[in-house]
Amino acid sequence: MQTKPEETRARDGTLVIVDMQPGYTFDCKNPLLLTSVLQEIEAAMKLGWAVVALEVAPWKWGATDDAIKALLKGYKRFQVKRKSNDDGSREVIETCDKYGFDKDNFRVVGVYIDACVVDTAVSLVERLPRALVRVIKAACSTNFDEPGAWAAFRRRSRLVVA
Repeated sequence: MQTKPEETRARDGTLVIVDMQPGYTFDCKNPLLLTSVLQEIEAAMKLGWAVVALEVAPWKWGATDDAIKALLKGYKRFQVKRKSNDDGSREVIETCDKYGFDKDNFRVVGVYIDACVVDTAVSLVERLPRALVRVIKAACSTNFDEPGAWAAFRRRSRLVVA
């Protein structure tokens, strides 16, 4: 029996990078934040996943970290989207619709656990009834009490913190 290509291909997905801008990451408590985010990007690229980097306004905090942009340079399934509040789910969904990126399987990384990461992740599962959202704990951070931020992280069906 011959295997169909779609059966052997890894499940498609979209990696969402939240606010990895120097003005936000400089005082984060996770010393391995950038390294872990870069590892998530490399894994996503190997699987052929889409990557959406959210940047919060005002942009006085700078654009997405240079190391992230360098790693993704030339990657055809990469888009940067600007947002004006903590919740970037609308921008992620619009980008997925425009470029044909997967809207059922997300991995979320970035800052801040207690604001933009949680708001974006929760809203993705609330707006997309088939979406599974996995927040990657090792690739997230905040600028104060990380254990407290994780303890207060809003849980939802189809949202997993791993």
